[in-house]
Amino acid sequence: MKAFFDLVKKDKHNLGLPNLITLVRLVFLPLIVYFISKNTMKTDLLATLCLCLSGITDYFDGYFARKLKMRSELGRMLDPVVDKITVGVIMFFLAAYKGLPYWYVFMVIARDILILVASLHIISRIQKVKESNLMGKYTLVSFLAVIVFYMLELEPYNRYVMIISAILIPFSIITYFRIYKSVLIEKFNSGR
Repeated sequence: MKAFFDLVKKDKHNLGLPNLITLVRLVFLPLIVYFISKNTMKTDLLATLCLCLSGITDYFDGYFARKLKMRSELGRMLDPVVDKITVGVIMFFLAAYKGLPYWYVFMVIARDILILVASLHIISRIQKVKESNLMGKYTLVSFLAVIVFYMLELEPYNRYVMIISAILIPFSIITYFRIYKSVLIEKFNSGR
């Protein structure tokens, strides 16, 4: 953890526009779960709208980081952490109010915790934050599809999307750990 904070302290773009946009995504989270808890067609649509607005900020934080040349180590870590918090919290509310199976929610959260712990280990070893991979992005898209399909109660398709997403979870874990292993091997070999 100290290695991550050391990286963050050195970075001049920590308080830049991209990281502030990333944090704005957390503002949408209480609204989304409030609307889910009301459990009406109107509030389901409002929850979906807030999720879409949150997704737009997810696009723009990356866009501005590239366009303004304000990429930061904090942003590389903050973006996926905010995604994981958003997905986990929303899924718990969907389990409580919309019938999303708890076993699936725990699978998603366990995956995210594993990846987060492994990422922190990698950061402590190589002093750099690795960006997410394509399989990780596909898996996140599958999580968002599950959220939208359960939010709008699109039966039976919500269960089909959830099953596809559940199948992707182990593949995404394996992909991440292969990348982490290769990074550590490369670091070990270059340190000789």
